[in-house]
Amino acid sequence: MESLIAANSKFCFDLFQEISKNDGAKNIFFCPLSLSAALGMVRLGARSESAHQIDRVLHFDELSQEKTKTPDPCLKYKEQEALADSPPEGQKGATKPPTPQVESSKDGNELLSCYFGQLLSKLDRIKSDYTLSIANRLYGEQEFPICPEYLDGVIQFYHTTIESVDFRKDTEKSRQKINFWVESQSQGKIKELFSKNTINNGTVLVLVNAVYFKAKWEKYFEVGNTVDAPFSLSENEKKTVKMMNQKGMFKMGFIEEVNAQILEMPYTKGKLSMFVLLPSPSADNLKGLQELERNITYEKIVAWSSPEYMSEKRVAVSFPQFTLEDSYDLNSILQDMGITDVFDGKKADLTGISPNPNTTKTKPFSSMAGSALLEKGTVSSTWELEENSNVIFP
Repeated sequence: MESLIAANSKFCFDLFQEISKNDGAKNIFFCPLSLSAALGMVRLGARSESAHQIDRVLHFDELSQEKTKTPDPCLKYKEQEALADSPPEGQKGATKPPTPQVESSKDGNELLSCYFGQLLSKLDRIKSDYTLSIANRLYGEQEFPICPEYLDGVIQFYHTTIESVDFRKDTEKSRQKINFWVESQSQGKIKELFSKNTINNGTVLVLVNAVYFKAKWEKYFEVGNTVDAPFSLSENEKKTVKMMNQKGMFKMGFIEEVNAQILEMPYTKGKLSMFVLLPSPSADNLKGLQELERNITYEKIVAWSSPEYMSEKRVAVSFPQFTLEDSYDLNSILQDMGITDVFDGKKADLTGISPNPNTTKTKPFSSMAGSALLEKGTVSSTWELEENSNVIFP
């Protein structure tokens, strides 16, 4: 599972760089786990080059069987499978079952799905200290055939199933039903993920992933310490905002290679934290921020947040209150990153979802089946920062 966490994090920074390359001053917010889980379900049904492209871009091809002190359930599953296929002891040709390795696309897909199942289950178990909802849902045209193996996989590993809807004869009702589910899973924050005409009577499968997260700060900001203060938007532009303030003991450090501070803001009970990176003041703060963003990688964040860089100090912390809302059309972004075949009706191979050989045009993000053409991929996010809690709705 640790290798999946690393893969998700690497994809997060790759996607961040791709989104920001054309607009370095843009605020960017998205949930990498939400995207990885959704694309993981697509990968479950992808075959040939369509599968390989997803593996490369999301770093799924870097997954490995992990050597840990505790048994790996995914490794145990493969060992049992190998044992079942081996001749009984004493019979001719009986050999010791080999330790399974990720050598084939099928093995890699099984390992990926198993690790996703472990990760989602772990997040579900520890959420008593905060509000966390990670929900996947598939909506399929009632007359469209779905492979039983694919249905079994999404139930077992992604904790969901396929809900039958009538895209052909009642498109609008189906769209409203999906939007209502997304709104309920995001506590009312995302009200219309799919606008009118994004789903039509040619849609056969819609895959939706919704994440809701809310947690209180371990050391929250007193409302009485929130004051109007200037906030720098750029070198020449400032804006008066509600600035939250507190002083206390926090883990922080200084990263010389990017000339920036790093601060850990733990949530209640300390199981989760938000890390904040702040470039040192300069003549042009925007350039300092852009330089920091260009240098961020998964490996560097792991190093920068280690005890080698960070120690507990008394710190004066000031944050502006803000709300971020954004949506991204992922088609061009994912294609630029290397996932191209699933957007091409002549090349897409999603026969693990449906054996239907017909090219069927579908609409929303991850709405694909068989040799389907992915026409529109979107992701919407909202982030609210306030005194007593930090709320994320990807």
